[in-house]
Amino acid sequence: MDVLVIGGTRFLGYHLVHRLLREGVHVTVFNRGIHGDDFEDRVERIVGDRKNYKKFYELFHRRRFDVVVDLIGYEPEDVEFAIKTFRGHVGQYIFISTGQVYLVTQNRRQPAREDDYYQPLIPCPPGEEGPYGYGVQKRACEDLLVEAYQFYHFPAVRFRCPVIHGPRDYTLRLYSYIKRIMDGGPVILPEGGDKPIRHVYVGDVVEAVLSVFQVEKTRGKVYNLASDEVMPLHQFIQLAARLLEKPLEVLEIPVSLMHEYEIPESISPFSGRWVSVLDPSLAGEEIGFRPTPVQQWLGDTIRWFVESYAGPDPDNYRYRPREQELAQWWRKMKHLD
Repeated sequence: MDVLVIGGTRFLGYHLVHRLLREGVHVTVFNRGIHGDDFEDRVERIVGDRKNYKKFYELFHRRRFDVVVDLIGYEPEDVEFAIKTFRGHVGQYIFISTGQVYLVTQNRRQPAREDDYYQPLIPCPPGEEGPYGYGVQKRACEDLLVEAYQFYHFPAVRFRCPVIHGPRDYTLRLYSYIKRIMDGGPVILPEGGDKPIRHVYVGDVVEAVLSVFQVEKTRGKVYNLASDEVMPLHQFIQLAARLLEKPLEVLEIPVSLMHEYEIPESISPFSGRWVSVLDPSLAGEEIGFRPTPVQQWLGDTIRWFVESYAGPDPDNYRYRPREQELAQWWRKMKHLD
């Protein structure tokens, strides 16, 4: 089998390529070559920028791949040129999308199901142009793939993912909480910790991708991926603290008060409005998706950050002294009550 992986080798792509190599698959990796990896000569490497659409087409339009996995299709032009490039000579085109496609619509159901996609868009919330635009653009990418399947059976399968966790996660969102738990100080959850958490493990995404390789019945379809368990954010953080074997103090503090101390809500990355909660039952029914229990993947991920991660602190950790100051004041006011 000949598989092309379009995208990074830092996180999801890294785990996917290693899994493919273990299966004896011939892997071609296409990316800008910015980040190193340990694939050595076991993969075929093609360095380039997919935004150079002319060059992208020239590189691939005469090659036949059994599967193309597109990890970095963010704008409709990316997908438009992928369709033009691979149409007629790809067995399966797998597109990694996002749960954010639901969050930019009027859908109110949580967890969101695949059919909840078909809702009118909400106006862009003030100051949220970045995440809103990301969801809208991903929808445009998906719509092109649906159209391509309907008109000429372009064999695309789409996966919608919430927050993805696992070793090598360069976003450091989970690490933001780990650092705060490990330093012994409080974890501040803006407005409270009742927000539901239903993320997904990187290894489960990889297994889902492999499960649809050349499976004809999945073409033209879309699947949500997520853990089975749903828990409130405060419970998720408490589980992390238990796995770290550290005491935990959670403070639920109003956002308005945080702003007085010039502390952004981003100190708690899973508190914001752009964290999706998805229902993965269709993937379970049709492709046998069986997610890893949260405690298991959370423990594996924490262990990697504690024992192996050697990079910088999360950017939001620079606010830690202000958090400590606010926490001290908050405890004092609560005591006076």
